[in-house]
Amino acid sequence: MLGKLFECEADKNRKYYKVIQTIKEYRDGNRFPIDEVVVANKEINLNALDNTEMGGFCVTTYNCCFRWLIRGDSLCEVIIPEDGKLYKTISDSGIYVCDKMILRNPRKIDDDFAKELYKASSLNETSYFRAMMACAICGYINTALKVCEDRVNTQNVSVAISECKDYCEQREKRKYTVKTSEIENVKILFYKLKEIQNKIV
Repeated sequence: MLGKLFECEADKNRKYYKVIQTIKEYRDGNRFPIDEVVVANKEINLNALDNTEMGGFCVTTYNCCFRWLIRGDSLCEVIIPEDGKLYKTISDSGIYVCDKMILRNPRKIDDDFAKELYKASSLNETSYFRAMMACAICGYINTALKVCEDRVNTQNVSVAISECKDYCEQREKRKYTVKTSEIENVKILFYKLKEIQNKIV
């Protein structure tokens, strides 16, 4: 094991993916170029004690892309250059960290594609609840409701509500801009969750 958060070096020849923002710039004004080698501003810190200290770029496998939809509007294939470094983290949600990458074939994410990524996913329960809220926020409300229908029941609805509330509170703390459509979608999802909660005898 490498430090506290990294498990081992990873196979650079596997298929990896990254959700990126293409329609608007990130908060720092940056954009990710396509078909170019991109080098991380911060080196990978194998001794990091917290996710925010890891450095590098986070990438993932196709079955875990669903948890990253909040990060942007397009899904890209990731190529790790021959001289690049790639490490698997201890996360059970398919988090890998690389120091450089090439992004290719960006595909715009919409509700239908989000649902496709959901069907291909394999995540833990908590990740599904948080990804469900992310879908509502991103405007993929049909996918959010599908996850709710498939994954939430009277036994776990209190956990789902708690995770969704925490997700929204974290975004408020980070002062993300909130759109009217986002508020409406979140209300729709919480209404469905409350419907399930009300079925508890």
